Amino acid sequence: MSDILYIEGLKDYVIIYLVTQKVITLMNIKTIHDLLPKSFFVRVSKSYIINVNNIDSVDNNTVYIGENEIPIGNVYRDHFFNEFVTRKILSK
Repeated sequence: MSDILYIEGLKDYVIIYLVTQKVITLMNIKTIHDLLPKSFFVRVSKSYIINVNNIDSVDNNTVYIGENEIPIGNVYRDHFFNEFVTRKILSK
C-alpha cells in the first residue's frame, strides 16, 4: 500500500500510480476506494484518490505528489482539508 502514490479513475478503469510503475485495472474508482484503508487513502475529486503519506505539498486547489499535480474537487475539498489537516496536527 505504501508504494501507491495516487489512483486515477477513467470510467470503468483505474490507473494505480506506484513509485516505479503504473497499473491499469478494470474497476471503477468507487469500488477501489471502498477496498482501500481510509487511514491512508482520501478521495480528493471525482477522478482521484491519493495516499496521504506521499503528499509533498498542498494549496487550495491542488495536491502535489512528486512531479504530479492532482486537482482537489469542490465537493471533496472540505472533507480532504478536515481529514488531512486534522491528521497532520494530531500526528505532531
